[in-house]
Amino acid sequence: MTPAINEKRMVQLFCDLAKITSLSGKEGAIARRLSILLKFMGAEVDIDEAGRRMGGETGNVIARFPGTAPGEPFLLSAHMDTVGPAENVRPRVAGGRITSDGTTVLGADCKAGIAVILEVVKTLDENKIPHPPLEAVFTISEEMALLGAKYLDYSRLRSRYGLIFDNEQALENVITSAPAADSMEIKVYGAASHSGVAPEKGISAIKVVSSAIAGMKLGRIDSQTTANIGFISGGNAINIVPPLVELSGEARSHDPAKLRRQTRHMEDCLRKAVKKIKVRADGKLITPRYEFLVQRKFPNLRIDKTNPVLPLIAAAMREEGLRMKPSASGGGTDGNILYGHGIKAPILSTGMRDVHTTGEYLDLKDFFGCARLTLKVIAAWSWSRGDADY
Repeated sequence: MTPAINEKRMVQLFCDLAKITSLSGKEGAIARRLSILLKFMGAEVDIDEAGRRMGGETGNVIARFPGTAPGEPFLLSAHMDTVGPAENVRPRVAGGRITSDGTTVLGADCKAGIAVILEVVKTLDENKIPHPPLEAVFTISEEMALLGAKYLDYSRLRSRYGLIFDNEQALENVITSAPAADSMEIKVYGAASHSGVAPEKGISAIKVVSSAIAGMKLGRIDSQTTANIGFISGGNAINIVPPLVELSGEARSHDPAKLRRQTRHMEDCLRKAVKKIKVRADGKLITPRYEFLVQRKFPNLRIDKTNPVLPLIAAAMREEGLRMKPSASGGGTDGNILYGHGIKAPILSTGMRDVHTTGEYLDLKDFFGCARLTLKVIAAWSWSRGDADY
């Protein structure tokens, strides 16, 4: 029988963490607090160079707990940073949930996950529950396009499987699929002229862009794919034909082939719009041009049915009276980056709700449930993978 977690301790720990301001790039204070706690718990703690490479206050915190039973090492991960407003967070516990006072976010995204990890490790130790070597990773700047995970020193990790705690769905929904994403930075160059005196000598970059966007498939493309133009800037004055427009956009898909097609489609629309326009001024032929820079923000996440962690989660949920539901997410998490480095980790719900708003709250029932599930999975991992070669 799995020992009970200490719910009162979990709540206190979360509230203590929530009060620590830890905006992206400014996670120094919470990293120091976690380092102290983790060392006191018996972990070997390292901080990698990700912060230095990014210009942040600290790197990712990596903790290793020795195993007390045979088995492959197992990863537990959550991110330390939050979005704003996050100064002077005042957690309030009432009615089966924790909220802020309404003037800030709560920071359950993702400090609830941190609290779950710490409580589970404490419970394993206090109750002498046999467990494999554990690796806990607390990343920086997840909210800034997963930068901490991108710069994580993977040479320090041995785990190939684990759990990530960054899911705001219902507890039974385990994220096993998330899209890859391409970001696009676009510049369209026209030609300036006086819009009242000689408009025929100019090329409106705004007009070119309008034509291109009108031809683009945007929004929900299919069940796996989305696309968006999220930022447009251009023009100098109302009496100048605008010579430059800058755009930022993205495309996402669970299918990498579809993502490539969508990105090509968006550039094709731009190319066609540019080719439509030619202007002859002062004896010269003037044509617009464009720059189209694409960068892979993160790879896709695809946890298939053969992943050995999934049956352990399903069995743990059955003990809790739940039925595991593999779920797809439209957003990216550290899990996408870890997956790209060969670490296959489903994403558990922690009870966080309405994240990135001042109405964010932590559902205590699912918060505690997440810890119980994690405890059961780790306890089962040793005997399920005890003879594995790693």
